[in-house]
Amino acid sequence: MKKVILLLLLFIGLAQVSFSQEKRVLTLEEVIQLARQNSRSAKQAETQRTLGFWSYNVYKSGLKPQLLVRGTLPSYQDRTIPTTQPDGTVVFNTVNQNNSNLSLGLEQVLPWTNTTVSFDTRLARFDDYDRNTTRYQGDPIGISIEQPLFAVNPFKWDKQIEPLRYEQSKRSYVQDMEQASQIAVNLFFRLLVQQRNLQIALQNEQANDTVYRVEQGRYNIGTSTEDQLLQTELELLTSKSEAQQAQLDVQSLSLELRNFIGLTENVDLELVAPMDVAVFDIDYETALQYAKENRAEYLDFRLQRLNAERSVADARARRFNVSITGSYGYNSAQTNDLGGVYESSNTAAGSQFRLDFNIPILDGGRNKARMNVAREQQKLTEFNVDQNMITFEQEISNAVRNFKQIIEQIALAKKSEEIALKRFEITNGRYLAGKVDILTLANARTSKDGAIRSYVSALQQYWDAYYELRTLTLYDFKNDVLLYNELLEYDPKTDSVIEKAKQ
Repeated sequence: MKKVILLLLLFIGLAQVSFSQEKRVLTLEEVIQLARQNSRSAKQAETQRTLGFWSYNVYKSGLKPQLLVRGTLPSYQDRTIPTTQPDGTVVFNTVNQNNSNLSLGLEQVLPWTNTTVSFDTRLARFDDYDRNTTRYQGDPIGISIEQPLFAVNPFKWDKQIEPLRYEQSKRSYVQDMEQASQIAVNLFFRLLVQQRNLQIALQNEQANDTVYRVEQGRYNIGTSTEDQLLQTELELLTSKSEAQQAQLDVQSLSLELRNFIGLTENVDLELVAPMDVAVFDIDYETALQYAKENRAEYLDFRLQRLNAERSVADARARRFNVSITGSYGYNSAQTNDLGGVYESSNTAAGSQFRLDFNIPILDGGRNKARMNVAREQQKLTEFNVDQNMITFEQEISNAVRNFKQIIEQIALAKKSEEIALKRFEITNGRYLAGKVDILTLANARTSKDGAIRSYVSALQQYWDAYYELRTLTLYDFKNDVLLYNELLEYDPKTDSVIEKAKQ
């Protein structure tokens, strides 16, 4: 019999250990870290950062020389084609031939003038299979220059816009990660609130069970009424129902939080409330300055203005379309062998100059209308940017004011919780001693439960406001740390963020 009891005790102990292993204790900092590593929001932010990196590299690569190989290999035809004779008649001839050409060129754009300079060499081959002949012709070396006149220089504007756009993408990444932290904070406290509700519900169920038994004993000896007994029984049933609902809410929110932070294992989460609340002062002007220096939206205001100016310049330049093209090089006459293409006796210098223009005389007012559209769009952009700037500053002001108010409220909520807990302990003892009625005890319990919930809610408001300020300013006022570092760049080779050298 003793062996059986020992085995049962061992089994119960192992079961308890197993159950304890199914729980995972998480702090707020751990939840935020997991969210920044595994959440879909974080993965999306990383993708956007990578996209910004490669978009900027597309712009930079356009400023570098391009080595290009062009050609047609082969262009074969075996067919009957019409041939117009000098006297105007048409003769249908059967051809069996092939044309091939290949060129190698080095092309460079001069961004300060929007001039395209190219060096190239070209070789062509013609095969006539009916006559069994082969001909070669080529341009051993040539240089060409193309210069648009009166046109918008896209490189001039890209030089201003693209670095800003890339910088904006880097700052957006930091903001997106902070927003992921905000979501994690919200989910953390939603679950924490429900866990507290479950804890309260279970405590109330136990307390109501005790009260019911006490009231039942008093009713049996005639010191309590049936009405009071029924009231305590009703409260017991209500607390059981609330405990069951709280359990379901905890399970639902636990699943939501696990999915967000990337926890695949089916574990019960036990959250640890961050009781250490830092109190620090935030000045509005300082917060606004950090926001202007670090926020991606502030760069977006500059980008909107630049794009509007570019549209006006483009509309103005579209009134005329003039370009100059010039080329100089050596080309060969046709020859029967490949080496003849590059013989000095068979090559000669040649040049080409071309002036292309397109100037509308009568356009029905199209250019004027296009110009007016661009100017009015620029005005509208200025209005929108000014309004967004006001909204931008109001967000900072509201966030700072809200945080200061929460700092004051959280101390009051903590004090109220302590008072309500002490009052309930006293009232519960007096009830058991028969000095107060069941209604007084119920009121004390309600006040206690409300105070606990209020304090947890105040904690949630504090951390929500704290991470909102981080997102709005990209500055951690609690730790006095700048969240954005302009020297940090994404490195595709290592798929990590590295610090670049200071220019």
